[in-house]
Amino acid sequence: MKSSYLGLHSSIPGVILAFSARLRCIYPHKSVGEPMEEKMNKLAKMITIVTAGVMCISALSACGSGSSGSAGESNEILLWSQTTGPDAENAKKTFDAYNATNPKYKVKLVTMKKDTFNAKLATAGRSGKNVPDLAWVASEEVSSWQSQGLLVDWGSSLDGSKVTEDAYVPSAWKAGQVDGKQYGIPGIMGTWVMYYNKDLVDEYVPGAMDDGVATFDEIEKAGAAAKADGVYSYANSWGFQNYDNLYLQMGGEWLNSDGKISVNNDTSKKVFEEFQKLYEDGYMLPNGEDATKNFLNGKLIFMPEGTWSLTNVQKATFNWGETFVPQWDASHLIQCSGADQFVIIKAAKQRSDEKLKGMVDLMTWLQSNQLEMLKSGANPSSVAMLDNEEYAKMPQSFLLKDDKAREAVNVITTPGLSYVNAEIDTRNWDMIEGKADIAQTMNEIQQVAEQKMK
Repeated sequence: MKSSYLGLHSSIPGVILAFSARLRCIYPHKSVGEPMEEKMNKLAKMITIVTAGVMCISALSACGSGSSGSAGESNEILLWSQTTGPDAENAKKTFDAYNATNPKYKVKLVTMKKDTFNAKLATAGRSGKNVPDLAWVASEEVSSWQSQGLLVDWGSSLDGSKVTEDAYVPSAWKAGQVDGKQYGIPGIMGTWVMYYNKDLVDEYVPGAMDDGVATFDEIEKAGAAAKADGVYSYANSWGFQNYDNLYLQMGGEWLNSDGKISVNNDTSKKVFEEFQKLYEDGYMLPNGEDATKNFLNGKLIFMPEGTWSLTNVQKATFNWGETFVPQWDASHLIQCSGADQFVIIKAAKQRSDEKLKGMVDLMTWLQSNQLEMLKSGANPSSVAMLDNEEYAKMPQSFLLKDDKAREAVNVITTPGLSYVNAEIDTRNWDMIEGKADIAQTMNEIQQVAEQKMK
């Protein structure tokens, strides 16, 4: 708008002179009623008035186009998110509530599916054009986006603000760091946990959940006891989540001595051998079966699922509970978790300090206003929410209320692990069903991850 306005303004004298000259050529000696020179002067004045009016309208349009602060800078914070379903609905309610406080920079939330989100962010980020101000990403994705040069660290914009390390759960805050710089500010914590049918536990493995922990040994015993009744004891509804947890529980390390991703090893083989055993013995829900549906129908005892599945689980007509993922060793708890992060996407034009402050104001407000987003099962990342009475009554709160549970939480941030997990999701059932050799498949997954990290 600024460049077209200047072009129009600079051309006014030329337009008037050219028009006057054209009149003289057409009517060199004629005069009707009044001298031609006077007519031309009046006409020139009219052109000037009309042009000025057009300029005023253009200026008013620019004022109403959503720009403020620095020239051409939007007065809204564009936020891209890969949340869907109930999570997206609760997020929208949260940001609508923020906008209702009438901040200088309101939030525009745009949600999309994960694959679309990744593709659009990669394309826009490389050009620096049409990028969001903030992206809401998984904790394990921060290092990947940063390594591609798409992120800007929060840096000095946090100076003097309440967005500090001690305002968040330590593991959640650390998840936003890369090379000592804060690239992410924690949002909420989505965790792969386990729901269980208390009535079926009492029937097939009484006392197994007295300590609040289900081991793989107990899952196998439950499966053996329930098999004749057509009841399963375990579900593999999201491959990489189950793999990540059991891999660490078995003592696996994501990085080798050179600091590079390493999953082609004996520990990975042991993980899938355990899954194979559960499947071959008939204790694992078959591939393609809906875990939540079977759980609600009383055909599944233990269901590893995300905290975000709470909305569906609450429909159960039986006694149910929520606890840690299945453990390899009950005396050594490990519970993988995510800690979503708000990251700043690099733009071709640097954002003003004023807008960055508006983004920090949003992060500050979220510290004590996450309750709506927690209703679909997530845990808060900010310590301000831990004493909230309504949150404390939610079933997922056990992960942060109990010291033992909080110590068990392991937020995944390993660079390159997102590539491994994507491959695990695609290939895990082939290994479980014996259609693909475990060692060979893990070697291929290792190679894919290494290639994508170059």
